[in-house]
Amino acid sequence: MRSSLMPRATDKESQIHSDWHMASMISIERISAELDTDRSIWTAVEDICCRTGDGGDPIPTERWELFARIWIEPYRVLMPEWSYVALADRRVVGYLTGCPDTARFARMCFVRCTLPLLRQIAFGRYRGDAYGERFARQALRLENSAERSFPKPIRRQLPRQFPAHLHMNVEADFRRGGVGIRLIERFVKDLQQRRISGVHLFCGAAPVPFYTRMGFSELAVVPVRGYPVYAMVRRL
Repeated sequence: MRSSLMPRATDKESQIHSDWHMASMISIERISAELDTDRSIWTAVEDICCRTGDGGDPIPTERWELFARIWIEPYRVLMPEWSYVALADRRVVGYLTGCPDTARFARMCFVRCTLPLLRQIAFGRYRGDAYGERFARQALRLENSAERSFPKPIRRQLPRQFPAHLHMNVEADFRRGGVGIRLIERFVKDLQQRRISGVHLFCGAAPVPFYTRMGFSELAVVPVRGYPVYAMVRRL
């Protein structure tokens, strides 16, 4: 029985204990370097991407295949060794995809991933999907993507000073439990071992405080379709 003389834990203390307990359950592993990777790992990553792709909420189910091809396939095909998963009881509950050289990655991605997808869209696959039509317009430079909405000096500065980039998503039940922190710490450690000078990412307003706590600073912000998009950077 709890003694009436013992102080009650505050809500903040209870949250800290819960976060510590959750973080202690998680392991962070590098795909294709530390995991015996089969397709199920990437399928789990794709599922989380689609379940969290709308500002942390799910995107429409009918859009999952195309969404995963745009946001996950390039990393799986081109640089799987720079992707990481957070595992709880061997279940993927979060992931980070990235690369150390964004300019090189973009060139490879256009040839090996974007062009084949554009051909399929042109021949009617994903017909009627407004997201696919927007992707095609942006890939053909008929419409600015979020990244290309930034001024040219910013777009030139990023690959020179902050050549690495990352994308990250965590299952809703595992947010605020240190999973994102551990994913970024592992990625940054591996970048530092390669002597990469800096890393950048693009995000909406909601995660800006989290990335600020992780050592990122705001380089620029632009409106995209009525919402702010931030370019966040961190020197390594």
